[in-house]
Amino acid sequence: MDELKILAGLEGFGNVSVCPGGIIHINLPHCSLKFTPSDFAKFAELIAQAGLKAEARQVRTEGKPQLRIVGPGNDEEPPTDPRENTE
Repeated sequence: MDELKILAGLEGFGNVSVCPGGIIHINLPHCSLKFTPSDFAKFAELIAQAGLKAEARQVRTEGKPQLRIVGPGNDEEPPTDPRENTE
């Protein structure tokens, strides 16, 4: 009997394999998905599109956003950390 062929894998995350019958298996810690080759190609395209949109939406991944109020008579530089403002 033939075994599954691993197409890709990430240690501790999961893998993608194909069985002798041609079904593609996505195995994750709490979920397994099975696709025909044509449906897997569609799924891969879907994930690629979502990945591109997710990358475009990522703005700032560190720290908290800061608000700076700009107006007449307020030309002081804001503190580097909002918690340092003791006024």
